[in-house]
Amino acid sequence: MNATTAPAPILFDDFLGLNNESFERTRLIVFTGISGSGKSTALKFLCDQHPAFSGGSMHWIWTLGKSWDPTRVSGKRLVVVDEVNHPRQLPAVARLLKRNQTVAVASHLRPSWFLPLSLSWRTIHFRTDRDHSKISRYLSRLGVSHSADAVTEFCRLYGSNYVDLDCILERHPGSSLDQALHLARKLDGLSTSRVDRWTPVMPVIQGGPDSMKADEPLELHQQDLTTTK
Repeated sequence: MNATTAPAPILFDDFLGLNNESFERTRLIVFTGISGSGKSTALKFLCDQHPAFSGGSMHWIWTLGKSWDPTRVSGKRLVVVDEVNHPRQLPAVARLLKRNQTVAVASHLRPSWFLPLSLSWRTIHFRTDRDHSKISRYLSRLGVSHSADAVTEFCRLYGSNYVDLDCILERHPGSSLDQALHLARKLDGLSTSRVDRWTPVMPVIQGGPDSMKADEPLELHQQDLTTTK
């Protein structure tokens, strides 16, 4: 029995307007953007929900850590390549385009790398890490309060992506984005350094319990633990 828990369904935010595209004569669909910005989710939407592709023959290629042979895939309505992260993979994408009707790609490459392919095949390109409003809608669905300035600052620092946003919110649960972002920046600003010779110290309470008044704070000073008496 497989004990792996199936992932919970997510609400798809069509911030790219994919449902309004017919893709009737499109041969290559390219999604570029930083990690966590929605590239794979957009590919999944094309496969499962878009009327141009859902129900048709398709093939999904995961490239991470795997070798893949484009000549083994042919005659498909849609071939998905998730993801293209090096220019040397582009010739394989061209081979897929020659043997299949449409190819959809998630990539970290600059859009200009796909220009040679677009000269031969009709191409539509989408950037997934530019839209700020999707972050605001996501926060609203989570019930996390936020200001427009905080959303803008988050996107400036991290890009418009869900992964970094989830990490910041998990760090500071129950906070608004404004508060969580402020605290995250303070933590990110901390630095560590290696110390070869370190002298541990402990706080020592000056005076005993009997000499302390109830409304007076404790006065602390540091004791060098290497000192012997």
